[in-house]
Amino acid sequence: MAIRVKKEFGLVLIFLIVSLFAYQFVSADIISLNSGGNSEVIVSVDKFVDGFFFGIPSPAAAAAASGDTTTSGTTGTSGTTPTTTSISLNPTSLNINIGVDTVQRKTISVTNLGSSSATVSVTQTDLNDLVALGSTSLTIPAGGTADLNVTFAAPSESGSYNGKIIIGGKEVLVTLNVYEGSLLFDSNIVVLNRDYTAFQGDKLDTLVTLIPVGEPTRVDITLNYKIIDYSNKIFFTKVETLFVGDVTELKRSFDTGALPSGSYILSLELIYPGGVAPSSAHFIIAGREIPAILGKMVVVLIVLILLVGIALLSLIIVRRIREGGQDVQSLGQNEF
Repeated sequence: MAIRVKKEFGLVLIFLIVSLFAYQFVSADIISLNSGGNSEVIVSVDKFVDGFFFGIPSPAAAAAASGDTTTSGTTGTSGTTPTTTSISLNPTSLNINIGVDTVQRKTISVTNLGSSSATVSVTQTDLNDLVALGSTSLTIPAGGTADLNVTFAAPSESGSYNGKIIIGGKEVLVTLNVYEGSLLFDSNIVVLNRDYTAFQGDKLDTLVTLIPVGEPTRVDITLNYKIIDYSNKIFFTKVETLFVGDVTELKRSFDTGALPSGSYILSLELIYPGGVAPSSAHFIIAGREIPAILGKMVVVLIVLILLVGIALLSLIIVRRIREGGQDVQSLGQNEF
């Protein structure tokens, strides 16, 4: 009987250990599993599964992503506090319409929000032949503002070109919409989602406006849509053909189920006889967390499983003990 009781208690102990391990696994941080894009096309996965296993960035992470402050300096052996330089940029994004083989100049204002003079570096990514930076560094007095003059040079081929200007660790998102030919049409695309943000798995809602320039002419046009990140990876393409002549507004929605969280450009090329009129819009994909109610349901379910398991094992132990007592009683009667 003692052996049987020890065996049942051992089963209870094993059950509790396995249950606690399962609880820790379920209540752990959700792991993000996302598909990425290559230079040609995205590798699609099921949007519901992909969207389910994706956590919303914390406010602190979101603030870091927006780059409101830049920290520089090092901590020496004496344990001194690192120097922190806070800067703000205006603008934080540039969406430029520019003709092929032409140039445009823009100014980015950099304000030092700190209490001491600061020197910040100026670099760029993915804009090698498209931009000339006025300086590679800026020295800004405390509370002061310095202007960075930037010259953009459009290539000979129409389309949307994307990259970043990085100032003191903060990013200015850049899109060049390069058009060519006689301008018979203009295009404009606007993201309708609140704050230009779509949660992973939601639709990206847009409004496309096609605007004839000069005398209205009814012609066939082609609309090429692309979703691109700021390293120019293509995640989505779509083409449609229309017959238009007057100002036309189109509402279009795009699936975001397989897009990792981050910043993107929705690029539009309006192709008409004799020219191309590109436009683009910036948007953000935010991760989606498991709803709080679902998390509570999982915890309640685990607790119920634990309670039922303990109750069943307790009944088994009691039954074994009773059977053991009956065996002892029968044995004693037989001896007499």
